[in-house]
Amino acid sequence: MAFVFLFFFLDIAFNVVNYLCQFFFKNTKSIPVRNFVFALSVIFCILLVIYGFMDAQRIRVKKLEIHTDQSLQNNGKIRIVQISDVHIGLIVRDKRLQRIIDCVKEANPDILVSTGDLLDGELSNVMPQAEKFAQIRPKYGKYAVTGNHEYYAGIEHSLKFTKNAGFEILRDETRQVAGINIIGIDDVTGRKMGIKNNSSLVHMSPMIQNIDFILLLKHQPFVNNNENFDLQLSGHTHGGQIFPFMFITGLFFPQNYGYYALGNGKSLYVTTGAGTWGPPVRILAPPEITIIDLIGKKNN
Repeated sequence: MAFVFLFFFLDIAFNVVNYLCQFFFKNTKSIPVRNFVFALSVIFCILLVIYGFMDAQRIRVKKLEIHTDQSLQNNGKIRIVQISDVHIGLIVRDKRLQRIIDCVKEANPDILVSTGDLLDGELSNVMPQAEKFAQIRPKYGKYAVTGNHEYYAGIEHSLKFTKNAGFEILRDETRQVAGINIIGIDDVTGRKMGIKNNSSLVHMSPMIQNIDFILLLKHQPFVNNNENFDLQLSGHTHGGQIFPFMFITGLFFPQNYGYYALGNGKSLYVTTGAGTWGPPVRILAPPEITIIDLIGKKNN
């Protein structure tokens, strides 16, 4: 699939070059040039797919440091590790999943969060993979929200897998831990499929203690300025996963990848995610886990 996508875009690019050659160099023979362009496109696509396959196996670690005036436990410093879009299934499992687990363990999180799409659409024989997450025991727990693929795979089976992996699933719920309000918003796909009512942080306001740092977990990087939060963590876009699709995802999600200061003390981080969807290839959108060192006042 990745080869087809890349070949399509590269063929367009090389054909533009071909037509320019025809325009500026009248004596250029069209058929030899087109044969050359076709051969060059195939070779270049094969090399790119090989590179993308290898790059998809190398998990990067993105580090952020965020300061707050709120008081935090643990001497005023909490390490949050975010994973997203792992897409455990036919392709991401066993060795690939273990690489992700190892990166998380090395990060030594106080809190581990999964911002959706922990699972892919294929659930057969995948339940034993949940046991790998038992290796990770953060001081203040593991929390997860649903993504669209949890619904595609079957929400009840997905919830069972996530619970077996040791995560507490927040479906329009909040938890207070270590001086942080962790709020999880259920993915909008549930509403679209008629499974769940509309999710909104606005309706959860009575449950939120504003004196604490508010961490919002939401799979898709939609920002609601009426919602009360300090930091929103999202995924979903994969950063485009395969060039040039980041330009397409950017049309639907203005905050496509990276850190965004939103104003009024709010910020957003959108990760590329740790896994792959579709072809096990990433080009110019490497997989990552995110370390967020949250630094506040010491809680006496």
